[in-house]
Amino acid sequence: MQAVFRRLAVCLGITLSALFFPQLPAMPAVGQPPSPPVDVRPEALSRSLPLGFDPEDRFIVKFEATSHGKKPSRTERGNAYRQAARKLGIGVHEVREANGNLAVVRSATQLSDIEAKRFIAELAVSPGVEYAEIDTFFRPATTPDDPLYQLQWDLFEDRGGIRAPGAWSRSNGSGQIVAVIDSGITAHSDLTERTVPGFDFITDPAMAHDDDGRDDNPQDEGDWCGSTSSSWHGTHVTGTVAAGTNNGVGIAGVAYGAKVQPIRAMGSCGGYMSDIADAVTWAVGGTVTGVPANPTPARVVNLSIGATATCSTTLQNVMTYAATKGAAVVVAAGNEAQPVANSAPANCNNVISVGATDREGARAPYSNHGPGLDISAPGGSMDSHGSNGIASTWNSGTTTPGLESYAYLQGTSMAAPHVAGVAALMLAADPTLTPGQIETTLKSTARPVPAGCSTDECGAGIVDANAALDALPLSSPTPAPAPQTLTTGTPALAPTAAIGQTLSADEGSWAPTPVTFSYQWTRNGTAIPLATNRDYTVRQVDLAQEIAVIITGSKPGYTPASISSPPATIRPFTDVENSHVFHKEIAWLASNGISNGWNETDGTKTYRPTIAVSRDVMAAFMYRLAGSPAYSPPANSPFTDVATSHVFYKEIAWLASNGISNGWNETDGTKTYRPIIAVSRDVMAAFMYRFATTAARS
Repeated sequence: MQAVFRRLAVCLGITLSALFFPQLPAMPAVGQPPSPPVDVRPEALSRSLPLGFDPEDRFIVKFEATSHGKKPSRTERGNAYRQAARKLGIGVHEVREANGNLAVVRSATQLSDIEAKRFIAELAVSPGVEYAEIDTFFRPATTPDDPLYQLQWDLFEDRGGIRAPGAWSRSNGSGQIVAVIDSGITAHSDLTERTVPGFDFITDPAMAHDDDGRDDNPQDEGDWCGSTSSSWHGTHVTGTVAAGTNNGVGIAGVAYGAKVQPIRAMGSCGGYMSDIADAVTWAVGGTVTGVPANPTPARVVNLSIGATATCSTTLQNVMTYAATKGAAVVVAAGNEAQPVANSAPANCNNVISVGATDREGARAPYSNHGPGLDISAPGGSMDSHGSNGIASTWNSGTTTPGLESYAYLQGTSMAAPHVAGVAALMLAADPTLTPGQIETTLKSTARPVPAGCSTDECGAGIVDANAALDALPLSSPTPAPAPQTLTTGTPALAPTAAIGQTLSADEGSWAPTPVTFSYQWTRNGTAIPLATNRDYTVRQVDLAQEIAVIITGSKPGYTPASISSPPATIRPFTDVENSHVFHKEIAWLASNGISNGWNETDGTKTYRPTIAVSRDVMAAFMYRLAGSPAYSPPANSPFTDVATSHVFYKEIAWLASNGISNGWNETDGTKTYRPIIAVSRDVMAAFMYRFATTAARS
């Protein structure tokens, strides 16, 4: 399994500084296949990985909340890890806790693809685990007066460029923030005052090359990997998006009025999905544990990274979240000349996947392609000449940062920021645009690939900045007719809400029909992650909680309407109705783990309340439940039918002395306990509940 996320810039970086700035040293070659990072834990320092190997030794585990709504303790989480690892004979440890009941786990040894899948399968069925997946390792995908603008064919040439000059008469991106989640940024005069504060999300100090974990400094310290030089990938991408323009320096940026938020998630050899997911969450204004709030959330996110992998649950969740925050996520399609369906995150939903074209407008030979590719943009092809690549900001350092410079690079990494920049131009012209509207407009205004690449191979065509801006209204559009209002139904849940049962949402009668429905199940008013189907299977974590479903109805021409079903308090046993006289006491037994009942073949649990125990045995059980406290029974029995020689005399007398059982008042003025009378399990639950509440008051 390919699980390493790579930079999607390829081939040789041809230095422009040698042409225009002779005082700067020659640029190193870039884009060679990097070596993966080495695990820096002391017990693993001797382990080396072959060139191009994708590490499969880190995993993301999502835990269910406990009955108190909290994440399972470290001990509970450790038990789940050990149980899964023991079956494979491997060692594991928790690297860190993450947002939303997530944890990152690492194996002590490198796992094969089959071993990794087995470990995930074992984790997934561990108690309290909602899902587990590989922590995939990402690698970066790789008429102004600016003196190097003449080299930027990708901006102005009619055949292969994006036709930016025409768009600039309408918008320069002013007021927009574009998050570039990449290797960070180096100091560069063409990027001065073009950024807002970013963040470093790399958790592994060895990968970060900065001797610490996460911090508020997105400086690119170099991402060299083995013998491969640093790529300065983030600096190059940033220049394409928003380099200073009409400043008499270097190159021009697509959205030169916008600001870039540099976010570092790619270090030595690449980056992990868990760090990248947190970076996307933070970029769009979400909360990340241990990280200060983002004061300038982005409306556009550029991800010039990729790995040959499926779109994982974690990746898809964060892309969907970004869309809900109104952010367009632009992703490089990948450079493997294979179907884009094989490359993550370009194969996720709620992203704009971008392939690369060359100076003649043909599909670049390295670019991923096929169904799922949304659009193409200039990525360059330097086979014939270096100047046919994409010119942008760079750095002269071989490993650590050197002097600022410029370079040609090629790749879908270079294509994606062109689209991100155009999206920023559009948002500056019309801030009300949604991510879906941005994507639709980009596609509908793209021009055909001149070399005849079909829409099945190259997406909608080459992005056309001028046409995209022309498609936006010049003034406020005529207001659409006010949408009509749907009449909601009266939702309900069926059948009975008990552990192991599957609840179904009954929408009730909505009008006018037909209506399309979506669902969100809640626990105590909080949305349950991934519970968006019509049915929901009740789990142990739901015990004694209020479960409801929010039903949203949609119909063209009508305002969507939402309504929640009445909440159902989840009971533990299907054979104990809420109307049972001792329902509260039996539920208390279950919630405190005193009685787990019987597991039935249909996945539910029963209590079997009418099964009997004798009263003397019940007394012994309750005495032991109390911890067998020191107690000396009286010389005279409180009950005439319980001799002091009875095997459970002390326990029965203890019940009486604590007021838990008062026995029966007989006509002759004495009391009897009736020790051999059978007590049904529901009555026993009432006794035990009475005992617990009495103890709590004492």
